[in-house]
Formats: sequence, structure tokens, C-alpha cells
Amino acid sequence: MSGVDPIARPKMGPAGDLRLVPGFAHRPGHHCGSTALRDLLAFHGAELSEEMAFGLGAGSCFYFVAMDGSSPSRFINGRTRQLEEQFVELTGAPLRLDTFPDPDASWEAARAAVDAGRPALLLTDLYYLDHYGKSAHFPGHAVVLAGYDSTHAYVADTSFEGLQRTSLEGLRRARHGDHPIFPLAGHMFTAAGELASHPFERAADAAIARAAERMLEPPLAPFEGLPALERLADEIGSWPELLPDWRWCARFAYQVIERRGTGGANFRAMYARFLAELGRPQAELATTSAERWTALAGELLAASEEAEPSPERWRAVGEATGAVLAAERDLWQALAAG
Repeated sequence: MSGVDPIARPKMGPAGDLRLVPGFAHRPGHHCGSTALRDLLAFHGAELSEEMAFGLGAGSCFYFVAMDGSSPSRFINGRTRQLEEQFVELTGAPLRLDTFPDPDASWEAARAAVDAGRPALLLTDLYYLDHYGKSAHFPGHAVVLAGYDSTHAYVADTSFEGLQRTSLEGLRRARHGDHPIFPLAGHMFTAAGELASHPFERAADAAIARAAERMLEPPLAPFEGLPALERLADEIGSWPELLPDWRWCARFAYQVIERRGTGGANFRAMYARFLAELGRPQAELATTSAERWTALAGELLAASEEAEPSPERWRAVGEATGAVLAAERDLWQALAAG
């Protein structure tokens, strides 16, 4: 198990019937999926950095989707949809994914894991979790279930200290959201074998190759990878003319790049540290990309705070996005070349 001290005991629900996984410890991290994987693995004796968990899941990617009629009407994200699944596939780690279309069955399975003294990694839409404000849907958000009582679940979640208390009804809705970007069906990962001695880092070459291929030749083009980033670069400078919610789109894009569980720089800062941990020379290119993503985020934040859009500001947004695109091309072509 992890050498980190166990988390503080959460408050009991009204019935006082709290069940907790003995010895589970949560270390706050940057990103939900990589933090949850690291916590789950550490409980079973496998010590990986969060960056290693993220990189071995081929986590870096890019998506840009227009969702007219939704709020915000433009959605971007810098990590793959399949981080947890790809981590299992690429590393061969004995982790089991179960899905449950029936919400009652999905809760019974998660509760049974806790009753057996094992944490369970759950995928959710954070919009429904009590410890988040309902500002926007964000499906695929990973938490680790470590306890429950008759009314609430207790989950480890990214940068939060200790366990967070969320209603069972909220967790139920979070695990079965039908968001068009990432519909959920009670996705749950649990240990299915010996993890402590598993050779995780052997998957590094395959994981890097997978991430590079998805950026350069994405199966979901033009919504994924460099083609998606090219579309964003072509359009973003015109958002005030195209979008009634241009301010919210700019603000949300800033948040998704810099604040919403990315570790900063649209996950590229984490990916640069992953490459550096492996001793890969392309870490420097990833650092350059990270710096340009952060610069773009700053321009978007400033643009979102203007009452009326200024041509100079949105020209700067467009130029910053072009600089990101150039850095991303350099990074992923270099990684694909080995």
C-alpha cells in the first residue's frame, strides 16, 4: 500500500453507517484520471507518478467540437477520451473494466467492491457531484470510491484534500449521464490481479506511439488531433462574429486549458514531465508546447473579460492559437519519428 498517511475520516451520514476501504490513501493531484489511477495502483502496492500514469495511458490528445445549442457552444479538451482504458490496454495491467447500463446494478457492484475492502475507480459527469458547482457538464471525470453510507458516497477526487461527500443520487446521475461527447454507463475499474510487481514502464514506447498517431492521423478527424487544432486555429479569431456566447466560450476554453484538472497548459506540462521522467529528448518540445498553450489561455481569459470584443484582442487570440499549432506539429512529428 501507499506510504502516504490515510485520509482523514469523513463525517458520517445521518444513519451513522459509514463503510470505508481500510488503508486507502489519497494524494491530491493535477488531473482526475491520472490521479485516480495512481491512487488505485498505490493502494495495491504499485507506485507510479501521476505523470507516468497519464503518459502510459497515451493521455495527451486534442478535441474541438462545435455544439450549437449547448452551453458553451464550443468544446475543447486536451486529453484522450480513453485514458483509463488505454492505460489498461497498453500496460497489460490486471485492471478490470465493467460497465452497467442499469444504474441499480452499477451501484451494487461499486458498493460490493467497498464491502470487499477494495477501492473502485468510477467515471462520472462532475456536473452532478455535490462538491462541484453546476457550471458545465464534464463527462469522463474519474473519482475513486472509497466509502459510503445510507445516503452518501465518499470519493477521492483530484486536487481535493481527503474524501469528498456526494449524495448517492448525485453519484447515480453522474455515472449514467448521456452527454453527447461522452455518454456513460456505470464505468468502473477494479484490480483483477497482482499489480505491485507489474512492469508498467515497458509500455512507454507503445504509449508514446499511440498518442502521436492519434494526433497526426486521428480516427475522429476533423474533430480530433491536429486536424481539430487546425480547425480551431482557422475559426477562433472570429468567435465574436460567429457565436452569441463568445465570452463564455473564451472563458471555458481558458478554464479547460489551464484550470479544469489539466495540470496547466492543456495537459502538456504533465506530458513534458512524463517524457522527462523517461529521459526522452522530446520533453523540451513538449515544454515549448506547454508554454504556448498557457499563453493562449491568458489571451482567452483577457478576451472573456471584455464587455465588447476588440479586434486587437481577438487577433492576438488567433495568433496565439497559430503558435500552439506550430509547436504541436513539431512535438508530435518528433515523437512519431522516435
